[in-house]
Amino acid sequence: MKRLVYIVGLLFFALAGAGGTAQAAAFPDRNVLLVVAGNPGGGLDAVGRSLDGALRDSKLLSESFVIKNMGGAGGNLAKTYVHQRKGDRYTLYVESNRIYVNKIVGTTKLNHRDLMPVGRLITEYLVWVVRPDSPFKTAKDVLDKLKADPSSVVFGVGTVPSNDQMNILRPALAYGVDSKKVKIVPFKSGGDLMIQMLGGHVPVISTGLSEAIEQVKAGRARLLSVSAPVPLTGDASKVPTWRSMGIDVSILHWRGLFAPAGVPADTVRFWDATLAKMVKTPEWQKVLDKYGWFDAYAGSAQFRKDLDAEEKVYARILTELGMAKGLAK
Repeated sequence: MKRLVYIVGLLFFALAGAGGTAQAAAFPDRNVLLVVAGNPGGGLDAVGRSLDGALRDSKLLSESFVIKNMGGAGGNLAKTYVHQRKGDRYTLYVESNRIYVNKIVGTTKLNHRDLMPVGRLITEYLVWVVRPDSPFKTAKDVLDKLKADPSSVVFGVGTVPSNDQMNILRPALAYGVDSKKVKIVPFKSGGDLMIQMLGGHVPVISTGLSEAIEQVKAGRARLLSVSAPVPLTGDASKVPTWRSMGIDVSILHWRGLFAPAGVPADTVRFWDATLAKMVKTPEWQKVLDKYGWFDAYAGSAQFRKDLDAEEKVYARILTELGMAKGLAK
């Protein structure tokens, strides 16, 4: 009789263990809150909604995302909201490099170390754009003029600090230009920026490739450089990269996923495995093609390393410019 009780007990614990495994494997068993650090219709919103659709269409996720748009304060509202949901495995957050830039410039005390990097998803690349009749035939023409007189060329960007700005300062620094004297004018938006360049009000702009390519195809603009690490294919295949010009600079204008700090390790492993599969699906490739995005997937561990490296570059340059108010203390 004792032996029978012992065997029944073993079976009970074995079944309980199997049930626990099945329960863990079922994550997520309800909808996941996806906080987007931008307003509906914007770039971050497009990434969040595209991610939701691609995961469901490829049948890699049985549950849906509940998307919560939180624009404003340069992404700090969303970041604070997610930070307050510490340990919540049913929350994700879509953001850009503002995740660390905002702390450097002093608009928040939070950065990527106060959340859990989950994965870098996509990138755009940045280009220098001029009118077709511009006297600058190459990016080196511009850099040569800057080296002779750093204030001789006015650049337009959508906002500062930004990757658009870094796409001017980093190659200029690498070329030996005094970055503190380079003139960079921020405009209201990417659309307004393009209008200013086309109207001849600013000679060179730094903006996203996807924002410029239609003007290039129409013959109203010309590209001098692209921030990709290697030459691109397609419409920008003939545009020189900084590295092809002997300037060791590449800039990813990425969008990525974060979770609240303190989420269980198995949750991060789930997203690592799921996202790694998703970025190889036809459904995700359709998304990239639709928006002109490029695959830049990095899992959680690599993403954290890359964020740390990027932060150091931004901190150094913004300190030189006197903009690193968050590091002054």
